[in-house]
Amino acid sequence: MNKCIVTLLLGLALSSGVYAGELVKMKGKTQGRTNHEFIYQDGCQGCHQGSGKKNATDSACVECHGEINSIPVDESKLAIPEAHPHKSLHYNQGASCLACHGEHEKKAPVCAECHRTWFGEM
Repeated sequence: MNKCIVTLLLGLALSSGVYAGELVKMKGKTQGRTNHEFIYQDGCQGCHQGSGKKNATDSACVECHGEINSIPVDESKLAIPEAHPHKSLHYNQGASCLACHGEHEKKAPVCAECHRTWFGEM
């Protein structure tokens, strides 16, 4: 019984940092996030706006997730208030969504290029 509880708690702790889900195979060789599986049923046009061959844009992210200020961030996990990723001093109210978040691959947040960051690859 104790092993079961420890395993469950460990699983919850490891999964709590996941934002858009883990990368899994979606269609052919294409990987995508588990939390976005419903998007792949309609093809790529939802994010790539009109054609799967076009780059995705922030407007596609905003369509589903809302403006950057409406996306909750657990501020209790920030080492300092200035580390808030959606209130960057450099990017006014934030960098491009795609600077930190990747749908088809994990990527380090743009702040990690110059600063030590408390966020892993997303």
